[in-house]
Amino acid sequence: MYKPANIREFITPAVHKKAMSKTVNGRTKKEYTEVGTIRGKFKQKGTAETNANGLTIINEKTTFITWYKADVMAADILTIGGIDYEIIGKPENVEMRSRYMVLTLDRISGGA
Repeated sequence: MYKPANIREFITPAVHKKAMSKTVNGRTKKEYTEVGTIRGKFKQKGTAETNANGLTIINEKTTFITWYKADVMAADILTIGGIDYEIIGKPENVEMRSRYMVLTLDRISGGA
């Protein structure tokens, strides 16, 4: 039986924001509405640097392990410590028991 962490380790709070699509003047615009707060174990596995055409790209490998929640989907946002992370891919329902789930996250950052 998969047991990802001690229950006492599910201490990192994250604000779950649901993605909603809205059409404004013929363009699709994403809006996020706050659904609630979930707790889990936040883990950064490291960073990988890639050089492509003279640009350095830094990719953070991050996972968030929490209790299973059926309404968490890909493209939703988790705000952890004031930083927004997008859920990449379908959340993994561990052992198909609807007890734990593992979310793969990508940090949302912008720049000029």
